[in-house]
Amino acid sequence: MKSKYNVGDKIYLTKIWTPKDNGGYIYPDHPVVAVVLRKQDTPSLGWSYHLGPLCNTDIGKVMYWESDIAGHADDLIDAEEELWKTWGDR
Repeated sequence: MKSKYNVGDKIYLTKIWTPKDNGGYIYPDHPVVAVVLRKQDTPSLGWSYHLGPLCNTDIGKVMYWESDIAGHADDLIDAEEELWKTWGDR
């Protein structure tokens, strides 16, 4: 199966892994933008991705499954632009 994301793609996350309190996901107030540094196809669960954050947010030193990634960063920007076009400065 073909991967959704490639090395160098900018993506965004709406949940990030933390090792605190025995590990788990946290949900930041705003999406976290990252870049795909490496991808790996696994026989059991599909594609996993090593990501590098484009901000100071710690996203953990783990691989993220394709289903953990919310989408391409370009999609996030387009959605925000549409919101401003619709509602403006109200």
